Amino acid sequence: MKLIPYLRQNPDLTVAMLFAVVVSSLVPFSLTAMLDSVNVPLLGLLFCLMSIVAGLRQSGFFTYAYRLIFREHTTSRALGRFFIFSCFFSSMLITNDVSLIIFVPLAIMILTEVRAIRLLIPVVTWQTIAANMGSMLTPIGNPQNLFIYSYYGLSLHDFLLITFPIVLISGIVIYLATFLLPDKEVILPPNDADKITGRAVAPLLILFLLCLLNVLRIMPFGWLMLVVVPAIALLNRQLFREVDYKLLLLFTFLFIGVGSLARIPFFQSWPAQLLAGNEFMVSLVLSQILSNVPTTVMLAQYTTASAPLLLGVNIGGLGTIIASMASVISFKAYIGTRFPFTRGYLFSFTAANLSLLLILLLYYYIVG
Repeated sequence: MKLIPYLRQNPDLTVAMLFAVVVSSLVPFSLTAMLDSVNVPLLGLLFCLMSIVAGLRQSGFFTYAYRLIFREHTTSRALGRFFIFSCFFSSMLITNDVSLIIFVPLAIMILTEVRAIRLLIPVVTWQTIAANMGSMLTPIGNPQNLFIYSYYGLSLHDFLLITFPIVLISGIVIYLATFLLPDKEVILPPNDADKITGRAVAPLLILFLLCLLNVLRIMPFGWLMLVVVPAIALLNRQLFREVDYKLLLLFTFLFIGVGSLARIPFFQSWPAQLLAGNEFMVSLVLSQILSNVPTTVMLAQYTTASAPLLLGVNIGGLGTIIASMASVISFKAYIGTRFPFTRGYLFSFTAANLSLLLILLLYYYIVG
């Protein structure tokens, strides 16, 4: 793939690269300082997780689980709830991006087959919200969580104390919103999906467990890479092609840029003074413009207040369609359908996001 067309198609990566190049040119070149600014354990863990989940997806693990739950007859509301809460709960373990990559196309395919086209916009909209808010619960739910968990050295207990109330409220609101879905009987197509074998899935689940042990700081990063990477190469080296290298590059450029920024005297104290006491709102607003992952990496350098930053960038994933880049995944999947109604989707998406955002803001300022 040619570089320039690729960069045009990925403006977030282009901006991050330019940010790293420009800021690094303003400080004396130091290869050691540049390498030290890159969080290699975080990138390695993301690499392992994406490879493993790609293997589970290719094995038909998620599709098979769906067909075990539903038989021939069900209702449109039950079907919509399944796809929405599949994103909500699975994103806690396999990240919001991967959850949407798996379940949005599956929802579109099934809803189209049962001629429930009118459900596409509300279901995909709430799938996106469910993935973004469900992923907030755990350190491995999304990239910004994993970064904050690693950067501030939080314990799992402290992390869950911060995120659980917001995730619980979000889950309740999402469930109540599903009552707006039509409740009509639908007949599913025959189940012709191939059965999966334990021999294909078990090794991947074991490798996934090792990643969780690394997150819990039980298994050292070096041992994780020594076990997982060769194991995946033996199981199916094609899985390495499924890794989102764009996300890894995005993180790398941001690490380098922010690391160089911290070496400029002006930026060593002024941003921290500006951010002090305003971490939640600043991170939430910036996420609407920059997306929550870049916002996290940029602001963490200037604050020790991990809790409001964690809440700000996750709640800040609600709002604009670029507030969380995972939202773009489902949007692209929807506009790839046969008869997309783009304006209708964007209106529904924005209205639903702002509604939940307002509820969570009320909770944060009144109760939290």
